[in-house]
Amino acid sequence: MLTILMSDGISISCGVKPMHCHKFKLLSLALLGSSVLVPAVAAQDSDQVQSVYEKYRPDFSAPGVRSGGFLFYPSVAVDGEFNGNIYKTDDASTPNVNDFIAIIKPSFNLVSDWNNNYFALNAGAKVGRYTDNSTENYEDINVGASGRIDMTRGTNIFADLSFSDAHEDRGSPDTASNQAEQTTYSTLTVKGGFKRDEGLMSFAVDGSYVKANYDDAALNGGGFLNNDDRDRETVQGSVRLGYDLNDDFEAFVKFTTTKVTYVDSQQDGGPLRDNDGWDVVAGTSFDVGGKSVGEFYVGYVKRDFDGATLRKAGNISDVKFGASLLWSATELTSVRVGVDRSVTETTVTALNSGRPASGILATLYSVRMEHELRRNVLLNVNGSYTNMDYQNIGRVDYMTKVGAGMRYMFNRNFSLNADYSYDQRETGVVNQDYKLHSFIVSLAAQW
Repeated sequence: MLTILMSDGISISCGVKPMHCHKFKLLSLALLGSSVLVPAVAAQDSDQVQSVYEKYRPDFSAPGVRSGGFLFYPSVAVDGEFNGNIYKTDDASTPNVNDFIAIIKPSFNLVSDWNNNYFALNAGAKVGRYTDNSTENYEDINVGASGRIDMTRGTNIFADLSFSDAHEDRGSPDTASNQAEQTTYSTLTVKGGFKRDEGLMSFAVDGSYVKANYDDAALNGGGFLNNDDRDRETVQGSVRLGYDLNDDFEAFVKFTTTKVTYVDSQQDGGPLRDNDGWDVVAGTSFDVGGKSVGEFYVGYVKRDFDGATLRKAGNISDVKFGASLLWSATELTSVRVGVDRSVTETTVTALNSGRPASGILATLYSVRMEHELRRNVLLNVNGSYTNMDYQNIGRVDYMTKVGAGMRYMFNRNFSLNADYSYDQRETGVVNQDYKLHSFIVSLAAQW
């Protein structure tokens, strides 16, 4: 039994336990599409906690096209977006530029419908065209495959493979203010692991390999921004041990090791950014009475750098913590809350001192509430706040985002979505603050 509902980062569920979806960028534009349209498949367990947008609705979920033991789900969405600050500039120094953007998002998902084991292929694209600023046009593509082999009850091995080719948001800290075009980059991700969750004890081990390659970007007035110093490979592995305290709570401890290798971070005179580290956390996961599910944890993270410039002042060691909660407040209302602290790579250099940042210690707080106004009318409000602490240079960015949206489902094949969001960045760096209002109306079709 499987549910796939990739809407705004909403999770995908297999069997009786949820697992997070990953957006896969597809290789072929003809096969690609919008993740917001992938329908739910099969009925849900009555005691499985789900958000309002995730719930399976027989009258409004696409039936899919059956081919043997597989179900095929094609979809396409056409968006009209008004963006009030496409370059994410500080209006005090540079007047904001607004534009209207037409976006098409085709996709497909091919999903197995087996009693045991699991396999899926997915592909999608997001093609944007600006009315007045064609240099901002983009074509993002992704492709992915995932599989799981059920060895015995509660024991399985899994593997995921994905490739994406995308553009970087203008608000990225690594984007230069004088870029004439957006930075494009590709990412290859390979994941695999083993999990056993039967009886009082659970055990899981997994690993991942991520290769990121950033393209050079044209600059205003001529020339290019060399992004080769950002190219890197990241290898990560983790081990998780859990113990059931009772039917609703599990205590766990998780250890993760990380190694980041840059192709040539010193190409433009920058520091050697190769680094490795580890983190360990202990916490509790819970699933209480079909009303709430989540986890919380706290621990320690450490990251050490190979280069002399960053080895001493740039090494990172701090408290790591996180939490997630999905609460089914009523049959018609759900609330999702999250907290996460992580270390993020960056090549930012302080403008005043020329000192390089070793990384970003980012702490994200998020909340999303969803409500079913009618069987075919869904509403949501959401917000997030991120503290981005740039290590070694004393810079701190404060990112705020609030939004609201609605989905109107005409039938099993067509729906209308409308969303508004407000983004703001506050930082001590001159001319780096920005505010942004955006409105999106989307017509989606699924089969």
